[in-house]
Parts: sequence; C-alpha cells; structure tokens
Amino acid sequence: MKFIIPVSGTTDSFIEQVNLDGLIYDLQFHFNTRDNHWFMDIGRNGVFLITGIKLVVSSDLISEFGRIEDLPPGLLSIEDLDSIDTDPDAENFGDRVQLRYTDNAV
Repeated sequence: MKFIIPVSGTTDSFIEQVNLDGLIYDLQFHFNTRDNHWFMDIGRNGVFLITGIKLVVSSDLISEFGRIEDLPPGLLSIEDLDSIDTDPDAENFGDRVQLRYTDNAV
C-alpha cells in the first residue's frame, strides 16, 4: 500500500516519527538554503542509520543503502503532484511535493 508521510516543514529542521511496516522510524529533515534542497536522516531507537539523503523526485530514495540493517523494507520516494518533477523546496515540501512510502506488502 502506498501512503503519504505527513511532514510539517514549518521550520528548516524538524523530526517526524512514523510507522513504516510496523516499525517506528525517526525521520529528521533539514533544509539547506545554499543548495535549496531538503535532506533527510533515517533512524530507529535513537540511532541514525542513514544521514544526508537529498530529497529529489525519484523512484526510490533508499535502495542504494539496501545492505544497512533496520532500514524500512518498502520504498521511500518524493512525488510532485503536478507531475512537473520539481524537487521539494522551502515552499512546496509536504504540500504539492510529498514524501511517500510504499510498504513491503506490495
């Protein structure tokens, strides 16, 4: 099943706790004003597993890290609802450009 991960990007750095395939993950987001992009860290139980994932429109944000244990088993992606493939920025992240998760059951 595919669902939107709600993000409250009201500041340039925040953490969301989300349930992905039955496990709680900490997703930490940082906006880099010089690069004009959001970056994400993924952690569990107070330990970050991956840091510095640049959030760009793509099919899978974490597939290249598949050998790291405890990562979500599904697919994390960024989707532009207007289909113009705009990466999330300070204005559109969580609104028109969304973080999505497709669980492992698909």
